[in-house]
Amino acid sequence: MVLPGPDPDEYPPINPNEPVPDDPGELLPDTPDTLPPPPVEPGRGPGEPDGVPEPA
Repeated sequence: MVLPGPDPDEYPPINPNEPVPDDPGELLPDTPDTLPPPPVEPGRGPGEPDGVPEPA
């Protein structure tokens, strides 16, 4: 099942001739300057390809 897209009447039209600001803060003034650290991804376990070597 495909959901309908956003209602175009709720969004302003995009003008491709409008210049893009160099500072993204002009577009999103309430966002932090830096990104949070990435989440820690689980490693591969013993027996998996390129995984942790099995204990001796």
